[in-house]
Amino acid sequence: MKKRFLGILLTMVMILSLLSGCNKGNKDTNEEAKPAASDASTVTGESTDQPAETSADTGSKKFDDVKLKMLVCWNGGFKTAADQYNNEVATAIRDKIGVTVEYEGIMMSETEKLNLMFASGDMPDIINAPYWGGDAGETAVIKKAATEGRLLPIEDLIGKYPNLANAYDIGIVSQSYLENDLDFEGFGGHRYILPQETPGDDADVTNWTYGVFVRGDVPKTLGIDPTTIKTADQLYDFMEKAKEYGFKDANGNDCIVATTYHNGWDSTGYSINYSQKQFTDYVKQADGTYTYKYLTDDWITRELFIWKLVNKGLMDVECFKQTDAQADEKVGNGTALFASAQFGSVINSTKLTGLYSSNPDMRYIPVGPMTYKDGSPLVQLEQNGRNGSPAIIFPTSCSNIDAALTYLDYVNSEEGARLCQYGIEGDTYTMNDKGQPRLNADILERKKAGDATVDEELRQKGITYILGRTLQADKRFTWWGEINPGDADAAVPEQVAYKKARPVERVNGYPLTGLVIKYENYDVVKKFAFEGTTRDDYTQRAYFAGTEEEARAILKDYQNYLLTQENGIFKDYLKFVNECAKSRDDILD
Repeated sequence: MKKRFLGILLTMVMILSLLSGCNKGNKDTNEEAKPAASDASTVTGESTDQPAETSADTGSKKFDDVKLKMLVCWNGGFKTAADQYNNEVATAIRDKIGVTVEYEGIMMSETEKLNLMFASGDMPDIINAPYWGGDAGETAVIKKAATEGRLLPIEDLIGKYPNLANAYDIGIVSQSYLENDLDFEGFGGHRYILPQETPGDDADVTNWTYGVFVRGDVPKTLGIDPTTIKTADQLYDFMEKAKEYGFKDANGNDCIVATTYHNGWDSTGYSINYSQKQFTDYVKQADGTYTYKYLTDDWITRELFIWKLVNKGLMDVECFKQTDAQADEKVGNGTALFASAQFGSVINSTKLTGLYSSNPDMRYIPVGPMTYKDGSPLVQLEQNGRNGSPAIIFPTSCSNIDAALTYLDYVNSEEGARLCQYGIEGDTYTMNDKGQPRLNADILERKKAGDATVDEELRQKGITYILGRTLQADKRFTWWGEINPGDADAAVPEQVAYKKARPVERVNGYPLTGLVIKYENYDVVKKFAFEGTTRDDYTQRAYFAGTEEEARAILKDYQNYLLTQENGIFKDYLKFVNECAKSRDDILD
């Protein structure tokens, strides 16, 4: 009897195996065909023929040379090593876990690329993309893809990977981001989004160093202390004096006064003095009620200041349509006397051209920092835990979800992250007496001297670019005492000082943006108020208006546009905003 039962059991196993083999490779994205999240083997494609082994010394899985593709969905491309398979870091990762990921960037709108990709079904194994939450365009596309069955759920898998398992902890992400976006109600209890670049601890919150920066020789020549510039009026006077002097760039050419980086990023830095200190786009008024920022007089005042800069020949008229490469050239040659963006971008531009080393007097330095409308100093406001982030998603085309998650788990371990950030010990770094990795002395000296070629050489070894798009909860400062290789020993002193002058300030509370999306006709409001280029179209027309009165009228027309679309639904929406504001005692505006 036992033999008969065993024979029947073996026969059943063989039948099930045959059925499973027939089913393998099914890419149908219908809900019925989509595999359960907990069964990793059903979503790993052909690589399941070669199961992963477990390394006895590390406990990590070892695959048999699995190759995966990741799309880096950020407009502007993505610099990698020329050989993504054989560089030192990729080889070391493969030797450890048997997985290689090759990266491809884009040169188009992130939202457009996501739409095209999901519509065509031509998808990679892994996607890295913006997931800012709320009404952001990329977020809407990704949510739609998930609800239509084009993404793999990971909630039953993620706990198996210790360096990814805390991705959804409060403090790593905010309560509102978790509730409204990562656990979006339309996901039906599944999790599809792995948030990235979140803070591992307070010390690991990235200070983006936004601000306005001026070529160093300008204030010295004019006898102006740039740290005393606190208001928009003072900044305007400073710019006028710089224009009147007639400065030349590093090549002896005429200068422009002020510029930005791609598509006007970040022209708001010039006018920020007219703003209140706030976290969201909803402004608390004197009577205690809330309104939308773009309906306020302060917004009109800010935009009229930019109009004034354009009208008086102080603002680069090309900046609202230019690329980062064009900005790199203008800033890198010292052609722009002022630039508004992140300090790191400005410094990098001067290193790309060699200006940082060849003309140290022209190195850009901070203006101010300026103040808010009430006179309080500018800070970088951050919620306790990110309220929107870059993210990794796994389309149904992912050939091996287990290998993908193993790769991400390894590069987010201290060992794997150190490999990606510093390379091979002895070749490019050594450990100091505190057990922290530090770049070799010869490399540090080159970085201190502003030699931009050293970063390219490190990239060709596989250093920095991998971690740049796979980092989950950032623990670099906690682990190593520096965010980027060389920061502790070769950091740009101006940037270090500026981080102290414009520090990060973490705030608690539940932002209104996390509540207002529950408005019953939010999709209607979102379409005309928050999506597309309508506001940019109005503001840029205003910037180039012939008179201030004409510019003001255009901005007023935009406010009227908001209030009159869809039979004036925005007024009802604002009533809902104020109801939301009364619903909690921890509202963050």
